[in-house]
Amino acid sequence: MKTALHQRLGAVGMSAAIAVLGGGAILRQCSPRPPAPGPAPASAIGGILPISAELVASVNSVRAANGLAPVAENGLLDRAAEDHSLDQAQRNTMTHAGWDGSNPGQRIVAAGYSSSTWGENVAFGQPTVAAVTDAWMNSPGHRAIILSPNFTELGAAAVAGANGAVYWTMDFAAPK
Repeated sequence: MKTALHQRLGAVGMSAAIAVLGGGAILRQCSPRPPAPGPAPASAIGGILPISAELVASVNSVRAANGLAPVAENGLLDRAAEDHSLDQAQRNTMTHAGWDGSNPGQRIVAAGYSSSTWGENVAFGQPTVAAVTDAWMNSPGHRAIILSPNFTELGAAAVAGANGAVYWTMDFAAPK
């Protein structure tokens, strides 16, 4: 199980850690440019799962256990996370790069949020908030984002893909 988890999160965790350190240009270089998708029919996607409040509560529980202030849920960040999870589900891929080559920071700005710093965690396949939180906390890069004192707000989303996998996105940020 740990091997499969490492394969699902290893490179992503490193990309996420780079993003926290302000390496947006490095992240773009590390992420392969995905092919432009054709429009996926709405019926191909299993749907948006109502998990944002539960995931924010889970993150805040972990932060509290580590002596950190909670992050507040932000609707604009929720929208950025939801759009990215939908994109990943439509393309059946887990990546920090959007269909158009955008990075998380660009998608956060496109959602209308003005950030001074940002970080993103993505995952796929975990069926519950508890499972994805555990996976992220067992990945050094993802853990660093969740436990970063630099973030004050969070948006979260999960989308069930037509392939049965759940695509998770958490966008962390602090406003300018």
